[in-house]
Amino acid sequence: MTKFLTFQHTHGGIEVALFRDCELLGKIFEDKKRSSKYFVSMIESLLKKCNCELGDLSFMAANQGPGPFTTLRVVIASANGLAFSCNKPLIGIDGLDAFLQEYHNETCPVTVALLDAYSKDVYFGIDYLQNPDYEKGYKNIDLFLSDLKHSFKSDKIRFIGNGVLKYREQITDAFADRAMFPEPLPLNCSIEQVGIMAYEKWEKQIDLSDQLFPLYLKSMAIKKVPPSSF
Repeated sequence: MTKFLTFQHTHGGIEVALFRDCELLGKIFEDKKRSSKYFVSMIESLLKKCNCELGDLSFMAANQGPGPFTTLRVVIASANGLAFSCNKPLIGIDGLDAFLQEYHNETCPVTVALLDAYSKDVYFGIDYLQNPDYEKGYKNIDLFLSDLKHSFKSDKIRFIGNGVLKYREQITDAFADRAMFPEPLPLNCSIEQVGIMAYEKWEKQIDLSDQLFPLYLKSMAIKKVPPSSF
């Protein structure tokens, strides 16, 4: 039996889950305003509840993003530090891959996952049944919808993700009755899906690492300040 911790960020906070193989033993959530302060205590509480110790773990896994910059950074930095201190390997999972796999639907030709990237930008993932590879990236929402409308002129499109909450009106204006919104609307991939994908990688012994890096997709805007003149 393989036990491992999985870390997941959302726009609301951070989740930590303990798995035994693909079985979820328990999970815990903390609001993003307090997640950095209580990250270690979350893990301690979860392990104690499940009668498990850090030494019992085979590896640790994390959703690498994309996602909110600060919350994602807390997750990745904390996972790296904890894994280093315990000498455990890490497995990173692309959050958009996890989201699209979890909500793949053979009856819908196109599924679009939208995550809010702020400043009118979205992280996007497109699951098109005629293309085995996902298209992923980030764009301004208006440009993205325009490009999407040009690429899919007649298909019905299913929209998922927290970005839909923010831009549903623009989506409906662009696609009218071709836009489909599942109810309830999934906002992000589940920590269960992240755990399943991580365990599959562990079984195949692929993508094991001693350090993870965030998948930001969107570069941070840096204002250049001219050097002072003396």
